[in-house]
Amino acid sequence: MNARLDRRRFLQSLGWFSVAASAPGMLAACSSEDAESDEEARARTFPQGLASGDPRAESVILWVRAVSSGGVDHAVSYEVALDEAFTSLVATGEVTASAEADFTVRVKVTGLAPYTRYYYRFAAQGVRSVTGRTRTAPLPDADVSPRFAIAACQDFNGRYFHAYQALLAEEQLPDFIVHLGDYVYETAGDPRFQDVTDARRITLADGLEIGDDTTSIRAALTLEDYRSLYRQFRSDPVLQRVHALVPFLAIWDDHEFADDCWGAHSTHWNDAKGDEDSPDRRHAASRAWFEYQPADVSFDEAAAPPDDLTIYRSFRWGKHLELFLTDQRSYRSDHVIPEGPVDVDVAKLTANSSLGARNFVLKSGFDPKEVTAAPTMLGAKQRDWLVDGVKASSATWKFWGSETQVAQMTVDLSSYDVPEAFKDLFYFSTDQWDGYRSERRTILESLASTKNLVVLTGDIHAFLAAELHVDFDAPASPTAVEYVVGGLSSTSIQEITQRVIDASPTFTALGLGTLVPKMDALLVEAGPHYRLARTKANGIGVVDVDGAKELRVTYLLVAGVTTPTFDGKVERVALRTPAGVSRIEVAAGG
Repeated sequence: MNARLDRRRFLQSLGWFSVAASAPGMLAACSSEDAESDEEARARTFPQGLASGDPRAESVILWVRAVSSGGVDHAVSYEVALDEAFTSLVATGEVTASAEADFTVRVKVTGLAPYTRYYYRFAAQGVRSVTGRTRTAPLPDADVSPRFAIAACQDFNGRYFHAYQALLAEEQLPDFIVHLGDYVYETAGDPRFQDVTDARRITLADGLEIGDDTTSIRAALTLEDYRSLYRQFRSDPVLQRVHALVPFLAIWDDHEFADDCWGAHSTHWNDAKGDEDSPDRRHAASRAWFEYQPADVSFDEAAAPPDDLTIYRSFRWGKHLELFLTDQRSYRSDHVIPEGPVDVDVAKLTANSSLGARNFVLKSGFDPKEVTAAPTMLGAKQRDWLVDGVKASSATWKFWGSETQVAQMTVDLSSYDVPEAFKDLFYFSTDQWDGYRSERRTILESLASTKNLVVLTGDIHAFLAAELHVDFDAPASPTAVEYVVGGLSSTSIQEITQRVIDASPTFTALGLGTLVPKMDALLVEAGPHYRLARTKANGIGVVDVDGAKELRVTYLLVAGVTTPTFDGKVERVALRTPAGVSRIEVAAGG
């Protein structure tokens, strides 16, 4: 048996199929025409709904999870059409949903027409799915003005996806949604940032105990655990609806594997149990992501992380937009400051703690250590791919999808009522690009002459907008702009910070808790490159590319994400960047 056939059969065992579209009107309807469409039957057979993703001018990925009553492999048929009535079919066929892939099916439909809306549906076990809709990308020279959304950090534990409802209520739906990571959270009830309720509770079949003597916290450990996260998150009807209506372009951040991870290493115990290298766990997390995301990537079961799955990739959407999505977890170096020992140089006063290592790190002590360590966030191969790709792009606007914030994020306590030793400048988090500032400088310096470079970011659970500099300590003219979207449903960074301080005797004694409500002002005060800081909000972002004229970003802020019912209220914060200048203007009220 040749290698090509081996690989094809292996991919099909993971629910991965590729088919070519035919001319409209040349295909007969498949068996879904005779399938049942009862809601209860649909929920039983297609419990996670359906989805599409990674649209290109000639192709798109279609996804579904089709469960059989007996838990055995079974046939799933599909139809793709130009109309919602499925009278103008362009692709039909039958594939297999297997237990090996947790009954997920991913079909790549090729030979499609550019910039065209398509409708699709599946049928299995005598039941027909809901109808999904998607759209292919325009050709690279098409003069269109895209509209897309940016989302990140959608926790399920005790929280609801009201921001997606706000997006779906918009007069014009986006062409696609860029999900910047933390699509799922690996923990079930971490009190630092999660509040479990009976209605929104994550359960894990196996699980890893990461709590202490007083608190039980479980994190996903096995392939079944990671799969169950996606099954539970995707049981949400709002998330199913948005997937059915809009194609996604997704990357991961840390929580798809483990909080503040690097490579295959987690940081649950902050060096108290030695190096947390877990390649089998990382492999399981990556496989579950591959199975449940409609992404045009391939998973290699035989390879070890990070070679088992490469997710960094680029997309073109007409003449005005090219998007580069990066992976900032798989290839990064360890954090510069070890979590284990005390290090007064960086104000790390407690052993086996993230404080002073990854969070609230003294800048003057950290910077020389970072220069010596020269850590990488992207790895040389991916960094060169990003820089070369952006420089070569002919698109008007070059977007970089960065999971972690590029802008320097510091807090200056020199003028506040704290002990003298803490009257200084601190990095808020060196898990972001502040911890890899030498590589950040290299990238921004390499792209300094590139016009209309825009960074899109998630991770930090805050809505921010910043102008980027090669050297934030000696800023000249900005070279790019960054728009950071807050948590779609996750606890805001202001709330998390308050919890961390309240749980730390050291920080509580310093009186830092009184400064938390001032976080917006503190960030802008220490970082004049910020044009907006909203650190206690949930929501989603909408990006409108107005050809070669300007870029408009609107943050849709929602409240009450811990309550099941969305009240329909949306606060809109509008910003813009004119073409040709790396500046951000905030509209009145922003």
